[in-house]
Amino acid sequence: MANEIEVLETFYKQPADVQDYDVNYTRYLRGLADTPRVVDPYEVDVPAGITLETASISGNTIKVWLSGGTAGQKYKVTTRMFTLGGRVKEAEIVIHVKEI
Repeated sequence: MANEIEVLETFYKQPADVQDYDVNYTRYLRGLADTPRVVDPYEVDVPAGITLETASISGNTIKVWLSGGTAGQKYKVTTRMFTLGGRVKEAEIVIHVKEI
């Protein structure tokens, strides 16, 4: 299906890590006349158990900083990019938390 949520990447972190993760929408936006909006250009949903420290957007990339999580658990973080043409694109990254 063309409008499915896309899992872009899977990452690993330890519970005490504070790390940044990039969700890049360039491939999706290529060939579209739309560009990201200037006002409220993105959203980030983080499940309970992991903490969103901050998020920002630069060009076609949403950067999320995450901390916490429980060893042995995985968390799906969903991001949304909005375009001037009214498109909404969701993408997910999966964070596996483990003690190394």
